[in-house]
Amino acid sequence: MTVTKTTYSSDNAIVATNWDALASQAWATLPAFDNTSTLYVDGLIGGKIHFATATGTILKADSFDIYICALYDKDVASSYTGGIDTLLTANDASLTVDVEFAPLNFKQMVSVKPEQTTADTEQSVNWGPFAISGYFGGLFPQKIMLIGHNNSNDAVLAAATSDHVVNLVGITYTHA
Repeated sequence: MTVTKTTYSSDNAIVATNWDALASQAWATLPAFDNTSTLYVDGLIGGKIHFATATGTILKADSFDIYICALYDKDVASSYTGGIDTLLTANDASLTVDVEFAPLNFKQMVSVKPEQTTADTEQSVNWGPFAISGYFGGLFPQKIMLIGHNNSNDAVLAAATSDHVVNLVGITYTHA
């Protein structure tokens, strides 16, 4: 009888420095994760966001919203360039034209909320893990990218002191 076993990869760190010191209400992308060589069937993704209190208090309504999108055409090189960060501002008129990167087309993974009991202190908040294939009809796309929206009263913590983390653990199946 054939037995199917699940195998988990070691952590794949996704560099999260684009989220360092992200201003209030600003958007930023992270580098794409390329699954064309790892060929994971699925993946668990999660991490940590560090809320700051540099210019104000963390409010009860504050959050850091994390979205995921996928590249389905491997020949579209411009889809994951860093330049899209400039298109992700709430007042940018190009959002109505550039539907590929309009926030309404992203899949929201999580709205990371700080603890309300310690609203006036810096906080690191864990999020995830989430199964990637669940956002894409049961398949892990060729490439994925995370987009962060700092929906808070203050910037998230800057690089020198932040501990923003994103890790992906790939899942494969073996049959024996």
